Amino acid sequence: MKLRTWPILALGFGILVALIALTGLSALRGAKRIFGDISTLHSRYQESERILNDIRNDVNRSGVLVRDFLLDPSNLTAGTYKDQLLEIRQAIPSQLDELATLIGTLDPKKVASLRQELDGYWDSFDPIFEWTPTQKRALSWIFLRREVQSRREAVVAITREIRELNQANLVKQRNDIDQKESELPLYIGRMLTITVLLGLLVAAGSIYRITKLEQRSENQRKLTELAEQEMRRLSQQLLKAHEEERRSISRELHDEIGQMLTAQRMELRNLRILRDAPDEEFLSHLEASAQLSEEALRAVRGLAMGLRPSMLDDLGLGPAIEWQAREFSRRFGVPVTVQLEGTLDELPDSQRTCVYRIVQEALTNCARHAQAKSIRIAVHGRADRLNILIQDDGVGFSIAQCRGRGLGLIGIEERVKELGGTLFVDSQPGKGTVLAAEIPAVGKEAAGA
Repeated sequence: MKLRTWPILALGFGILVALIALTGLSALRGAKRIFGDISTLHSRYQESERILNDIRNDVNRSGVLVRDFLLDPSNLTAGTYKDQLLEIRQAIPSQLDELATLIGTLDPKKVASLRQELDGYWDSFDPIFEWTPTQKRALSWIFLRREVQSRREAVVAITREIRELNQANLVKQRNDIDQKESELPLYIGRMLTITVLLGLLVAAGSIYRITKLEQRSENQRKLTELAEQEMRRLSQQLLKAHEEERRSISRELHDEIGQMLTAQRMELRNLRILRDAPDEEFLSHLEASAQLSEEALRAVRGLAMGLRPSMLDDLGLGPAIEWQAREFSRRFGVPVTVQLEGTLDELPDSQRTCVYRIVQEALTNCARHAQAKSIRIAVHGRADRLNILIQDDGVGFSIAQCRGRGLGLIGIEERVKELGGTLFVDSQPGKGTVLAAEIPAVGKEAAGA
């Protein structure tokens, strides 16, 4: 399967873009989370400080109200002071609840102690509103000294402890946020490193693939140029071969058949002159004329057999190959061994012609180049395929150093490929040449269909 480049590159660049987007989103989320934590931390700290300041201010304010009430010689304003203190007291529980929500998880006991001290502080004010002016003058200083001041100092001490606890919590959470801030650049750095490495990998893969494609394109261009040169050379050889074939046929017709027909015409003229001559002389010229006709007929048959032997159609493939081998041996003096196996008569005309031409081209190449002392031809007809083997013991050639092939081998290869077969050529200098072809067998019925 041919590997496509664009899905791989698209996947690589898609992952690269996804990593870049993921890195950016992670950085934004991390920064947003850190800024949110810092904002929340400061908000909680400021809110808790505000509540503590309010509680402390309310306690101080209540102390001032109690002092003013005790220093007032009249009891007519007791209700006013009591209402103001009650208003302050009613506001503090909601502040304590909010403070417990903000810092109660740090040390719940601190908030509970503050609530208890405040309750005791407010409860201590209840008896003073029942005092007479005489009791107020006698007990006010002692009450302010022992009850109000001591309890207020206790409340302030607890609020101070809560403030210190809140500050410690602020420092701790600030350290946690600083640690998150220090981890964020490391995370972004890792993601950027992975992104850069993946980008380098995608770039290297792209460059490598493009380089390979350029090399393949350059090789294909060179092969195309070589193929064009080869086709041009083979076209010239084909034209030359056609001219040689025409010249050979023309020479055969002129030299042999033409001379025979000229001699035949002269004999016929002699026969016309010798109509009244003795019978022996007339019959002698008549016999010569008949012999010339026979020789001319044999020459025409030989020429026709060279173009396409009639026995290939009349007698079949086997006799045609055997006749071709005999004619080659008679003409060039090289013994040719023919081995035929299997059923060859059931082959269609296209396969019979192909096998005959393969043998013909191979023998022609042997005559021109091989300088062989013996040649072996083997044709095996099987149910599913047809095997042809032509082997000689000639000079051979180097396939690796053979730049181009002649028309003979190309013609054989094209004929074999046309029938869906394969061609194999093996040759070494001094060790002869082996030409093997395998063609799928097709019956006459299938070929006709």
